Amino acid sequence: MTLYQGILLGRILLLVALGSLFLSLALGVTASRRFRILILAVLVGAVLSFPNFGVLHPTHSGYRAGHVHYYDAFHYFMGAKYFPELGYHGLYEATLVAGRDLGAFRAITYVRDLRSYSLRATTSVDSDAVRARFTTQRWQMFRNDLIFFGPRIDAWPELLTDRGYNDPPPRVLLLHLLVDRIPASPVTLTVLTSLDYLALIVAFIVVWRTFGEIPSALALAFFSLNFYARFDFIGGSVLRWDWIAALLVGVSAYARGSGTTSGIFLGYAVLARVFPILFLAPLIVKWVQARFNKTHDAVLSSCLRAAFGLILLVSASLMVSGEQRTHALEFLSKMRLHAEDPFINSVGVGSMLVFGSATWKSNPDGTVYVTAEAIAGARPARYKLPLISAGCLLLMLPLIRRAQPLESVLYAVPLIFCALSPTGYYYSFLVLLVLLPWRGGTGISRISFLEMALLACIMAATYAFELASPDLLPLFYQASIQMGLFFLVWVGFEYVRLGLVGKWSVAKTTVD
Repeated sequence: MTLYQGILLGRILLLVALGSLFLSLALGVTASRRFRILILAVLVGAVLSFPNFGVLHPTHSGYRAGHVHYYDAFHYFMGAKYFPELGYHGLYEATLVAGRDLGAFRAITYVRDLRSYSLRATTSVDSDAVRARFTTQRWQMFRNDLIFFGPRIDAWPELLTDRGYNDPPPRVLLLHLLVDRIPASPVTLTVLTSLDYLALIVAFIVVWRTFGEIPSALALAFFSLNFYARFDFIGGSVLRWDWIAALLVGVSAYARGSGTTSGIFLGYAVLARVFPILFLAPLIVKWVQARFNKTHDAVLSSCLRAAFGLILLVSASLMVSGEQRTHALEFLSKMRLHAEDPFINSVGVGSMLVFGSATWKSNPDGTVYVTAEAIAGARPARYKLPLISAGCLLLMLPLIRRAQPLESVLYAVPLIFCALSPTGYYYSFLVLLVLLPWRGGTGISRISFLEMALLACIMAATYAFELASPDLLPLFYQASIQMGLFFLVWVGFEYVRLGLVGKWSVAKTTVD
């Protein structure tokens, strides 16, 4: 057994233990002293497993061993620092030209054209036009930063055919202000890549103070063991977890009755990653429902007012500048390309439809791939995903109407799965399925624990599949199928839990 296989096996065993804890709670086991010790033991193991039990980036991951994820950090550091010169389209061209000035990259023959996502020959890159975007001083800074990253990234041909730097304009501005005058160095990258962990620590402290010890411990354990949200993919990069930290603080503030604070943090999550706007959709439905019933929910109203106020204020401020408007249009264009060009690590209905229809081919080593032409030919008709998403929303509406406002945010999770198929690591938001059913640690339905146990089992099964076959395309394709099946069962459980099926009466348990 290799070291990486041992790490996967450790996570599987911890998820089985976590699922057993959820199942015990579903069967009515109260939080006795012994039970609390078991929760603590699983939590400690889960937290230790997050950085691969101290291995950090194992060699199996394909990235340089150590804490910093240089491949991903390169995009977010260089993309943000030199955004005024490069925008969304120029990072790879500038990297190629600067690298060749330094005597590197001679063997690289293709680079990704970030305007169209097609590959172009490196001979077509206009070196003089690239240099002309920079002042002499800034070009030298770019070269110096590239000298730092150069020997720390092994997969330069792969990097230069990736999809570029894709932060939304508000996040670009924030990150640019943070890194603009900072040179790339071991110290600066260590500090910058540690900001995410600080944000997550603060977020879970807020969760603990809001929801209590046991809910926060179980939520943190699941977050640490989540197949999608693990350290391997984006751990050690630059501010890649701030949006989920903001989302956790936002729902916690709402649970404490602070609607304005909640709205500000939820609004930040939207500005940082756009797709979290769907977490506001159930709250909008609840606001409309309250208006229709001629009732007023002050927390809900202030939350939505603060969230959309922040989003509109920041968006309007950026649009005042003609340059920022241009960048906003570039970003919208990139998001359209993203939607039409699913990655092999995308998870959702759209990804399932594409990779379920496309013809897979095999490499000599037995791994499989799908050509760009096959992906283009397998794209579903334009009406399919909107129709599926509308059907999902209709299925969620009775649940949203019956649920309490904060609880209703749960039902945005399957909606994102159906409508967007985001890259797998964004599924860190699955932690909401473990956290939001708690109401201050009391009055939680036992069926919610069954749902959590099932989710833990799904995560364990996905790790088991990776243990047997680490090939990414079939791994994430089957992960999409598993998540789809989970959501079907989960929605059925939710109809039962909220009393929308027959006259079922679901027992609840109290956890002190």
